[in-house]
Amino acid sequence: MIRADIGERFVIVVALWDEVTGVNASGRTVYYDIRDEDDNPVSPPMNGLLPESTVASGIYKKAMSMNTAGEYVCYATCNGFYSNTEEIIINPENIYTIAKANRNYNISVEDVPRTNGVANASQTVRNVPLNATDYIITYVKDDDEDDWDSTTTSGTSYAWYRSIDDELPFRMGSDGL
Repeated sequence: MIRADIGERFVIVVALWDEVTGVNASGRTVYYDIRDEDDNPVSPPMNGLLPESTVASGIYKKAMSMNTAGEYVCYATCNGFYSNTEEIIINPENIYTIAKANRNYNISVEDVPRTNGVANASQTVRNVPLNATDYIITYVKDDDEDDWDSTTTSGTSYAWYRSIDDELPFRMGSDGL
């Protein structure tokens, strides 16, 4: 199986093992065809010849990338040899970009206290005391952004208290409604 991110280069490799001679078969024509998970051709089509390696004879390979996330199958065929298949998974997000965005200096947390005199339904369910943390908003910015004018994502985590007299929440999570 091959796993790559959108736009990341990966290599399709086929070794043609000649069972009669016991060595890799050199000088052959190897075709490849990449199809989606329903066995339909991708658009634009990704098929053609796999060139033979200049380093090792009988090894056929090609580097490529895909710009659409999903699951794919690569078929490799050559006359006189068994067909080969390889599953390809293209991730929708680049894991390196996500990891860089989650560096501690790319995350900001805002504490929002309860300031309303009469608690709303969510605050009542969670026993939120007046002037105590009602919820926390977490902001994440891209690694290459200098300021917080545009954030990549944000999320809200609500404070839960065991009783209205508690000073600190015992849990952070959904709003309970």
